[in-house]
Amino acid sequence: MILRNRPKIVISTFILIFFFFFGIFNYMQHEKKKEATVNREEIVPVQVAEARLTRLQKVLELTGEIKPAAVVDVCPKMGGETIEKIYVETGDYVKKGDLIAVLDDDVINAQLEEAAAGLAAAKSGVKQSEANLQTCSANLKSSKANLDLMGKERLRVERLYQAGVVSEQEMDRIKSQYEVAEAQYNAAKAQYKAALESKNLAINQVERAKAALKQLQIVCEEYKIYAPISGFVAARYVDQGNRTNPAQPIIRISQEDELKIVCSITEKDFPQLKKGMKAEVTVDAFPGKIFEGTVSVISPTIDPSTRTAEIEIRIPNEKYKLRSGMFARIKLYLGEKKALTVPTVALNKMPGTGSYYVYVVKDNKAIMKNVKTGIRQDNLTEIIDGLAEKELVVIRGQNRLYDGARVSIEERGVAGSEAS
Repeated sequence: MILRNRPKIVISTFILIFFFFFGIFNYMQHEKKKEATVNREEIVPVQVAEARLTRLQKVLELTGEIKPAAVVDVCPKMGGETIEKIYVETGDYVKKGDLIAVLDDDVINAQLEEAAAGLAAAKSGVKQSEANLQTCSANLKSSKANLDLMGKERLRVERLYQAGVVSEQEMDRIKSQYEVAEAQYNAAKAQYKAALESKNLAINQVERAKAALKQLQIVCEEYKIYAPISGFVAARYVDQGNRTNPAQPIIRISQEDELKIVCSITEKDFPQLKKGMKAEVTVDAFPGKIFEGTVSVISPTIDPSTRTAEIEIRIPNEKYKLRSGMFARIKLYLGEKKALTVPTVALNKMPGTGSYYVYVVKDNKAIMKNVKTGIRQDNLTEIIDGLAEKELVVIRGQNRLYDGARVSIEERGVAGSEAS
């Protein structure tokens, strides 16, 4: 039985030995191919730059809407009057004091004529009272002189009467004449006082007439509407023939020769700002052109809800290139700082995030490092965290790299001027 099965056992043993050696052969071939693959691994040529300490300008970048330095809605002071004429249209330039509209002034003009006539009558009354006062003054002087004369005569007669030279009848006659002179003087004095009071009353009437006329003249001026500031007519709200309403403006004037931008700054940046600080302003309408502004207002307080404060930047605009409503980008230069920088081209952005990373070369291998960036200036970017000074970052060839890739440095660049 064993002899009969021996050929089968030999064949099976041979097949097992064949597959064993065949497996060993395939394994050895695979290892050789793997070794060959490793030996043929790609070495990526790259250009690198050294991360260096550099002096950068501290720049505060803000945005805001350009607004006119002043906007005035011109409202009439008189209500219920008809607008007779409007002299301006939207887009017109007006100077301060220019006549922009007039109201129907027939009624007020009639009142002015009546008040002027009343003033003339009052002035005529003053002249009459002055003439009467002069007459009364002359009568008063005359009666006073006569009274003085009669007083002296009375004293003379009294001395003679006491000496027995004149009779009692003569004495009574002199007393009677003196009393008449005294009564005439008192009457003249009363007339003078009355004439003086009449003159003062006439003068008061003139003053009241002048005040009434002046008030009407002021009201009459309010029937003419003048531009309170210089600027462009930004809007016209009513037409000729409409009735006025003090709550409804006739036009809007926008002062465009000086503009302003109101921005919010953080609590961290607040201590670094000063009034008079220069600002660079750019707008999309003029690519590459820089307009110079000045920080004119800094809020003295910080809003506790937002932890921000408002500042106002004024921009001269004599040539009217800028217009209110434009979106502006502002740069404020806050001084220099020493910072670790790399060329901006070394930065790679994580897809779908705002995070950046760089490739650092060490021992001929690319190592991916996440970094936190800060100021960007010219072609340099500040690295706040993630890198050390003098580390080599890849600035060209990084599109072929991955973490751990083998590299060869073909060229070295620089990250900028080294800070002293």
